[in-house]
Amino acid sequence: MSDIRKGANKFYKGEDENAPEAELVYSADEEAIVIEHTLVSEQLRGQGIGEKLVDKAVQYARENNLKLDSQCPFAKQILKNDDKYEDVLQ
Repeated sequence: MSDIRKGANKFYKGEDENAPEAELVYSADEEAIVIEHTLVSEQLRGQGIGEKLVDKAVQYARENNLKLDSQCPFAKQILKNDDKYEDVLQ
């Protein structure tokens, strides 16, 4: 996941945080992260980049002892359909 970077309230793929090739945007407080949306450019779709972004958000939540929730339907489906995420779900 080294190609996924952390920006201001986002994880992204690409050289420019302001014009990423893919991104996961979240809001956070001292207890939880809420995934607001994910976006993957057409040229990167089908390569598992969206799942990598969600995994990076989960990793960040675990490292910072935060819970995780999602308003994004894509991320919500990934999180709810795999038991490996149970420990971070809000």
